[in-house]
Amino acid sequence: MLRKALSSLLSGYLWAAGLIIIPGIMICSCHGPSKPVTGVAEMPVRAEPMLIHQLGREHLGNTVYRRGSEGPRIAASGNRIIEWPIQENAPLTEVVPYRPENYNNGACALDVNGDGIDEMIVARTVDKSGTNVLWFEEVPGKALWEEHLIGFVPNEGGEKGIHDIMSFEVHIPGKALSGIAIVVNRRSLYWFLIPDNVTQPWTKYKIGDLRTHGAACAQSGLVSGDVTGDGIQDLVCGNFIAECPSDPTSGEWNIFRYSRWDTRKTPVFPEVPEWVAGECFGGMNQLDLGDMNGDGKTDIVATDAEIPSARLGVFSRDPENPVGLWKETVVDTGLYCPHNLVVTDVDNDKRPDIITGEMTAGGWWFPRTELPKLCLYLNKGNLKFDKYILHEGYGIHMMRMAPDTESNKVFVFAADEIQSWYEDMTTHVVGWTITPLR
Repeated sequence: MLRKALSSLLSGYLWAAGLIIIPGIMICSCHGPSKPVTGVAEMPVRAEPMLIHQLGREHLGNTVYRRGSEGPRIAASGNRIIEWPIQENAPLTEVVPYRPENYNNGACALDVNGDGIDEMIVARTVDKSGTNVLWFEEVPGKALWEEHLIGFVPNEGGEKGIHDIMSFEVHIPGKALSGIAIVVNRRSLYWFLIPDNVTQPWTKYKIGDLRTHGAACAQSGLVSGDVTGDGIQDLVCGNFIAECPSDPTSGEWNIFRYSRWDTRKTPVFPEVPEWVAGECFGGMNQLDLGDMNGDGKTDIVATDAEIPSARLGVFSRDPENPVGLWKETVVDTGLYCPHNLVVTDVDNDKRPDIITGEMTAGGWWFPRTELPKLCLYLNKGNLKFDKYILHEGYGIHMMRMAPDTESNKVFVFAADEIQSWYEDMTTHVVGWTITPLR
C-alpha cells in the first residue's frame, strides 16, 4: 500500500536547472521558490518532491510515520494532532482537537498494544512544574483518538519540556523490555517501560543528568543503537553516549562524552540579539547511526542542528580509548540549521549514505535563508562522500524516513518550522521520493 501511495507523486513539477559541477560536489545555481535539481545525467539519484499539505501559520513541532488502521499515514503534533495519507495535496484529518498548550518537539510512533496499529507518543507541558508524556490510541470506528498517560516528568531547569522521544527496546534473558526514551529540558535522559496493562502509567527510570558528566550547555538529539559493541541498545544524546546496562531496570548506565562540538562558540550574525553570540549551541544536534567506514562497527553521524554555519560530521570509536573522545571526520561545513538527519543506503551499494536538509529560519532570531537545501552525501568508502543538492526551496525540520520494503526507493518527509518573528512564514508538509539512477 505504501508503494502505491508513493507512486502518486507530484507530476509536471520538475524543470531544467542550471548547475555548477565541482568534482564530488553538485551545487544548484538556479532561483525560484522551490527547485528540484534531479533528472540530469550527472546525478546518481532522482529526487521527486511531493507537497502533501500547506497549513498556513500553524505550528508543527514534529511529524512521524505511522501505520494507521487505513494504511500508512503521516501524523503531526503542534497545538493539536493531525494526519494525512501519503499523497500529493492529501486531505487533513484532525484526530486530537486543539488545546492552548503546545505539544513539545519530541514525538514518535509505536505499536503500544500490539494490534498492528501505531500509536502517537507525545509530550504536553502541564505548567511550570513539568510535562506529561502521553500516548494517543486510534480506535477503529471513532473519529478522535483516546488519550492515555505514560507519566509526569518534572522540570529540572533549562529549556522546558521534552525535545526528543524515541522507541527503545532491550532484550534481557527471557524477556524483551519495550518502551520509550526521552530527553528532558535538554539536560537529562529517562526511559519508560510499557507495563502489562498498557493503559496504566508506565514505569519511569532515570538514566542520568548529563550535567554531572560534563555537559555545561544544552544537549539534544537522540538515537538508539549498539554503539559500544556489546549487543545491547545504547543511547546517544547531543555529545554524549549512555551505555545501557545488561538490565536497564536495575543497572546503572555508563555515560561518557564522545565529542566536544558543544564547546564551539556561536558566531556573531547581523541583527541577532547580543546574548546569542558566544552561546554554545553545538550540543543541540541531530543524530543517526551507521557503519560509515565499513569496519563493522557503529559510527555516530551528527549535525549542528540549531545554527547557521553548521557542521556535518562522522564520529568513529577509538579502539585504544573506548570511553574517550571518538575520532571526528568533518563531512561538510557551512550548512544552515540542519535540524534533521537520515542515514540510509540510497544507491544500493551496501554503504550507508547521509541525507540532511536546512530549515528556512533557525531559532534565536538567526537570519533567514532564501533557498533551504535538501542535501545527499553519497558514501564512497573510507569516510569520503560526494555531495549533491537534491532540492531547494522547502525548509526541513525533524525529517523522517518511511519504510518501504517493496522497492529500492527512499521516501523522506518533514514539515518546516515557522518562526513567529517572520509573519510571512507558512507551514508545509513535504515528502521526497529518492530513486537511484544506476
